Amino acid sequence: MGHSIPSIPFAILIGIVIVLAIAAGILTFLVLQLQKKLRIFMNGRDGANLENTLFDLTDKVKTIEQTLQSHKEGLEYIDARVKRSIRGYSLVRYNAYDDAGGEQSFASGLLDEHGDGYILSVITNRNHVGVYAKKVLEGKAETTLTTEEQDALTEAKKPLEL
Repeated sequence: MGHSIPSIPFAILIGIVIVLAIAAGILTFLVLQLQKKLRIFMNGRDGANLENTLFDLTDKVKTIEQTLQSHKEGLEYIDARVKRSIRGYSLVRYNAYDDAGGEQSFASGLLDEHGDGYILSVITNRNHVGVYAKKVLEGKAETTLTTEEQDALTEAKKPLEL
């Protein structure tokens, strides 16, 4: 008998080779699938590559940031204008003269957010109409107010929380 390879270890060796060949086939298939997915990822489904897509997105972000800054500046401008607009107002009607009826006279308070503005008074009788304006700064009149004008100022300040 010469040197012969025992049949059992040879069968095990052939089995291992077959299992390794099957594993190599499966791994080759999986690698091909990953390469296909990577190609789609890098090129994009519509043919655009990932680098160009990233550049486009970066440009869009810059444009959005510029638009956002522009809107922020616009809102600050609007906010400044709103603060100077009439925010508190009132109208107090009254009879300035005992012989006049219908409360034809009135005092009106017109104030901005800072409490600056005017008290306008209109005093009416049969032969005369007088219009008067008194300046208000920070919710306080610069001159003496009549009772009706003070009431108008108090009412105009209520929504301003002064």
